[in-house]
Amino acid sequence: MTTRIAGMLGATAVLTVGLAGVANADRGDGQLACNSGEICFAEHANGVGGQRHFFYNAEHSSAGNFHNGVRFFHNASSMNNRDTECGVWVEESGDVVNDKWLFLRSSGWVNFAYDLNDENARHWRC
Repeated sequence: MTTRIAGMLGATAVLTVGLAGVANADRGDGQLACNSGEICFAEHANGVGGQRHFFYNAEHSSAGNFHNGVRFFHNASSMNNRDTECGVWVEESGDVVNDKWLFLRSSGWVNFAYDLNDENARHWRC
């Protein structure tokens, strides 16, 4: 009986560890280049500095760090929407009114306006 309980506890621990990584699992294609299908954010204007890529919607407070280790939440200054189907909304936080900005599909980096700069809270497609 003891072995069976220990085995079940081990399976539960593995399941818990596996689910803990889900929040940070969306890393786009895992490459530094912003490739087709990805929603890419950069730490500084014009795509300079750390980058963080996604394929799906995300809450930025739980999205981890840029590739260089700098915290992603409230630290992005530009994005490149390489999504193949739709625009991407980015919402700020930290103001009285949390504005939402729509970024259409593009093939280049777009710098955030002063109100969104370093206040990225979440993004979603379409």
